[in-house]
Amino acid sequence: MSRRRPSSTGREAPALATLLPGAQMRTLGPQDFAAWRQLRNEVISGLAHPDMYMREDDEAAFFAQHLPPRGHCLGVWLGDELAAYAMLDLPEAGAPGHLGAAIGLAPREQAGVAHLASCMVRAPWRGNQLQALLLQLRYAMAQACHRPRCLAMVSLHNAASRHNLLAQGMWIEWTGTIDGLRRHVLQIDLRGAPRWDLSQTRLIAGDDFAQLCAAAAEGYAGVEEVCGGARPVLRYARRLPACGSPSAGDGAEDAP
Repeated sequence: MSRRRPSSTGREAPALATLLPGAQMRTLGPQDFAAWRQLRNEVISGLAHPDMYMREDDEAAFFAQHLPPRGHCLGVWLGDELAAYAMLDLPEAGAPGHLGAAIGLAPREQAGVAHLASCMVRAPWRGNQLQALLLQLRYAMAQACHRPRCLAMVSLHNAASRHNLLAQGMWIEWTGTIDGLRRHVLQIDLRGAPRWDLSQTRLIAGDDFAQLCAAAAEGYAGVEEVCGGARPVLRYARRLPACGSPSAGDGAEDAP
C-alpha cells in the first residue's frame, strides 16, 4: 500500500485581502527592525513553554541575516502595525547551523537548500491562515532562488507549528538535539511529492523523543498528524523508491 502526499505547492496561495481585509504585504528592510522586534517580544512572552522558541543572542544580526542578499523577510501590515512576519534564509553550503548537515545532506545538496526560518503572528490575527499563506509564498521564493529543498526546525513543544508545516506538505525528516535543544527538522522538496509506504507505519506520540529519534534513524519520516489534542500522535512511514530506480515498481513520477 502506498500513498503520494498531496503537494501543497500546486495550489495557488489565497489572496491576503481575502484572509485579512485591509492588510498589506511587503518585504521588510532595516527600517522595520523596531516593529519586528516589538512583535517578537509580544509573541515570545506569550508562549506556553519557553522551549517553543529560543530567542537569538543577537537579534539585530539575526534580522540582518534575513535581508537580501542572504535572505528575505515578508511582513503583513495593518496600517502601521506589523501583524505577522516570516523569514527565508539562503545559507551557503557548509555554513554553521546549516540544517542540511543535521539530516545528512552532502555539501553539493546543501547548496539547494532554503531555511524556512522564524515566522510569528500576533495573537489578534491568528486563525486567518496567515502562517499558511506566508509558507506558500516562501516556497515560491525558494523556487525562484533555485533552492527547491526547504528545511525548517521546530521544537517538540511547538505542536501547532509542526501541525501547520505538515499540513502544507512538509514531513519530519529528522529528530535530535541541536545546540542542546530537542528539535525536529522538517523538509519539503519542491521538485515533486514523495510516495510513502503505508503498509508498515508507526504511530508515535509527538513528545516521545526517544522513539521519534529511533524512527528517523531507521529511515522513517513523520508524514502526518493522526491525533491532535493535548498529546498529538504522528504517523511515520518509509519513502518508496523513486521512479526509475532499480526497485521502482510503477511509472508514477516522483521527486529526484
